[in-house]
Amino acid sequence: MPKGFHRGKPSNRRTDRFIEDSIAQNEKVYYNHDNRDASEKQKFRSSFKSGRIDRNRSRPVENTRLQRIIEQQDIDMAGSSSHGDSHSRHAPYSRPGGRKSNHTRPQQSSRGGSSWSKVTIPYGKKFEKNFILKTLLNASKVSFIPIYYHIEGNNAVFFIEDSSAAEALSTLNKQITLHDGFKLIILVKWSPAPNLPINEELKGKIKQVMSRRYDPLTKTLNLSQFHLDEELCTDYYTPLSRENVMQSVMQIIGEHIPDVQAIDLSTNKIYSVDQMKPLLTKTAFLKSLNLGNNKLGQITSLDRLQGLKLEELILNQNPLCDRFTDQSSYISAVRKRFPKLMKLDGVDLPPVISFDIGTEDATLPPSSGSWFVSDEARQIVLVFLEQYLTVYDSDDRQPLLNAYYDSATMSLTCSYPPGQTASASARLDAYMKDSRNLKRVDDVNRRYRLLQQGKVDIVSFLSKLPKTLHDPTSLVVDVPVSSSHLIVMSVTGIFRERLERHSHVRWFQRIFVIIPSSGGGFCIVNEQIHITCATPEQMKASFKEPSVPAAIPAPSLPAALPVPEPQTSASVIDPILQQQMVASFSEQSGMNTTWSLKCLEENGWVFDRAAFVFTELKAANQIPPEAFIK
Repeated sequence: MPKGFHRGKPSNRRTDRFIEDSIAQNEKVYYNHDNRDASEKQKFRSSFKSGRIDRNRSRPVENTRLQRIIEQQDIDMAGSSSHGDSHSRHAPYSRPGGRKSNHTRPQQSSRGGSSWSKVTIPYGKKFEKNFILKTLLNASKVSFIPIYYHIEGNNAVFFIEDSSAAEALSTLNKQITLHDGFKLIILVKWSPAPNLPINEELKGKIKQVMSRRYDPLTKTLNLSQFHLDEELCTDYYTPLSRENVMQSVMQIIGEHIPDVQAIDLSTNKIYSVDQMKPLLTKTAFLKSLNLGNNKLGQITSLDRLQGLKLEELILNQNPLCDRFTDQSSYISAVRKRFPKLMKLDGVDLPPVISFDIGTEDATLPPSSGSWFVSDEARQIVLVFLEQYLTVYDSDDRQPLLNAYYDSATMSLTCSYPPGQTASASARLDAYMKDSRNLKRVDDVNRRYRLLQQGKVDIVSFLSKLPKTLHDPTSLVVDVPVSSSHLIVMSVTGIFRERLERHSHVRWFQRIFVIIPSSGGGFCIVNEQIHITCATPEQMKASFKEPSVPAAIPAPSLPAALPVPEPQTSASVIDPILQQQMVASFSEQSGMNTTWSLKCLEENGWVFDRAAFVFTELKAANQIPPEAFIK
């Protein structure tokens, strides 16, 4: 305890420089934080004639009406708060009947469970910070850590995260007497944790503390109990559980210590690792991560960090650990996200039993392209798709009414590829509002509304979607089920929104269930459409060849397609037009004119069908090399 200050009777020793200077500058001593001018005091004298202050004495007159009023005004100026009945003002200096209270208990949180308290020293601005803190620390029976000490008006304010320390400080209210008779007023009440914006000054201080906590020899960064660091806590509050603080820390790591190999983030009350995602790209050498004694509630919260090549991880004393009934399931869940892990919670893990040895150098087999359960199904499906996509890519989609069963159903879903967001160049606004993603649409009524029922509603819905142009070379068709009564097929590929201001390239999958139609041919009874943005690789590989006059499907097939009877005979085509078609086909296919002529003749001079067959045979490597010799 500093000299000149003690509990009980005042001391005549004057050791505090600030107090001595204050007395020397002003002979009048205002007690109990009363720094009001003489005119204000005259008002009190006129209103309360019995009240007086004896300025010739070394201490204030006790138990007078004026003394109690002055004390009450001090509290009101410092900011009073309700206790119990919200309609009555709480007077911490008095009890019912006019008796004075020596101290007040800290007000309890209405929300419960919070251990934060705000400590206010009315008119503490006139004292130095070290003087107030040392005085309180020496007098308190419970040690505490003052956090974010600052000045609010004329008051000194700080926070503590310890309910027992708050109770101990509240008992010191008006129990610490200065040498001139001043009794220190200490107001303690529940408060939420302080919230500070991140400015350049604070960011520089965080960087300085992180530099001191980083060991360049072992490349280890110790951020345990970061907000309680002695260089931070007194003037700031920097918990890593706050998004802005964690973002600043991740930015500093990426800019200054990207070669860090171990980071200790234990005991920081972290409940989310979302802001730690930059570790995936900014710390290529990170091997060890300590998240112990935090507030992580679900194992799925670690999905944000999936991709880190961690060899050691500490998660103990997190709520997520209590959700597992046995150790094996806990290890399995963690290893699912970090397959290279060798040590968990300080315990060496058994070797991983897997078949991924050498997979880093392995290559996946090439795609087999389209697949059909039978040749008959292939012929039916390709003719159906040719007709369907030709109409779909036209300006008028109303003829599609003939392609759907009267009571057909259809639904659309869309999503962004992994790692891609709704950027300006790849927005799915035209589809997202009608997306029937059952994992996101929980409302049963909305699910029903998003299901298109009946061919009129389906075609009306399709007509509102952007106009398209499909890339024939990108289409892949799979037919796993085919019978005389039903065919199921899946079609994937790339299309371009051709009438939009910015031509966006999309990837799609359409699953059709078709049945024989009473009028001949087949019609759709059920359809599911999924649309997403094309990846950079897909966009680079699409639309390489010039578009043919009409959009036609071009899946890769293992054998030649049986060609139906041509719709137009060669005898009615003008020879000059034939020469033009041969020259155009040769230019687009790369074959010489002889083979181009042969392909067109075999397909009845139907340019679209000839292009379709050429694409199929080329994909199956069934066109001889001499066809490309010009």
